[in-house]
Amino acid sequence: MSFLLGLNLTPIAPFSATHENWMMPDGHDALLHIPYYARCLDDTDGVLYMTFWKTLETAQGVYDFSTITNALDYVAGRGKKLIVRTFYKSFSAAHAKPLPSYILDDHVTYGGSATTGGLWVNSFGGYSPRFNNPAVMARFKALITAMADEFGDHPALQGIAPDESAWGFGALWGTPATAGLTAAQVRNAHREICLHIQICFPDKEIYPFYSYCDGSPDADVIAELKWSISQGMCAGITDTHRLPGMIGGIQPVASAFPVPAKTVMCVDFMSTGADDSGLTERYLENARTTALRGADITVWYARGGATSSYWAAAKNAMAIIG
Repeated sequence: MSFLLGLNLTPIAPFSATHENWMMPDGHDALLHIPYYARCLDDTDGVLYMTFWKTLETAQGVYDFSTITNALDYVAGRGKKLIVRTFYKSFSAAHAKPLPSYILDDHVTYGGSATTGGLWVNSFGGYSPRFNNPAVMARFKALITAMADEFGDHPALQGIAPDESAWGFGALWGTPATAGLTAAQVRNAHREICLHIQICFPDKEIYPFYSYCDGSPDADVIAELKWSISQGMCAGITDTHRLPGMIGGIQPVASAFPVPAKTVMCVDFMSTGADDSGLTERYLENARTTALRGADITVWYARGGATSSYWAAAKNAMAIIG
């Protein structure tokens, strides 16, 4: 494979004794229905599985965790593990509002405005929950508690990952869009979420996911990273800093690695580009950059809509990383 000749193939020493390669499907139910993902799973150690608050809670206090339990059973049958990642933010106005409809329709209880109950509108038209509102926080905690009751002791469950830590407001601090919200409130809400997950899943790994492409102050995000580690949690980091528009805040924060905790790094298809040229080189560059900082698990985004070249490139990089 001549395209690898110019690369640095020096072996990487991960933080743990055995570096793990995991995959993340691009749809919460795709894992069970697309043969492509079954083949990807065979190449990896486990799955970072996407779930969404708005689909898990169909009405207030009414939960449907069947997609998660089905996925847990599926990976268990293949000798793999699952990290459940729950999304409750959106980073684009084109995406659906990320909360259950009963919250969206009740701005009197949950804050916000009509049809956007419980939500802050962020700097690029997406949404972040109003976790500074006690009613919103209470409903999220109820969701996590119900998840633990339903599948917390499943042997295939390795851990839980909350949504990205990105504060979602960019340069909007001190403007009408964030009136009544302080950085301390955002920080405290993030910690409250992580601690509640840890309480509900005491025997599982907790992966706060640190992203910092939204203008959040670097020092504040580093402080949150160090706080979670001090609580015995793991850490997650993404590689979307490869995109020019997201590169600003990554280097100061990434300088906090390696960290004395188990770490996860996601190789996002966004940072490899839409074409297939040079994918292995770009995948490898992204993976090595963070693996050298101590990542234990590299998560490869299995993009179902792309050509098989994406996964072929990921496999080539896996073989070199270990």
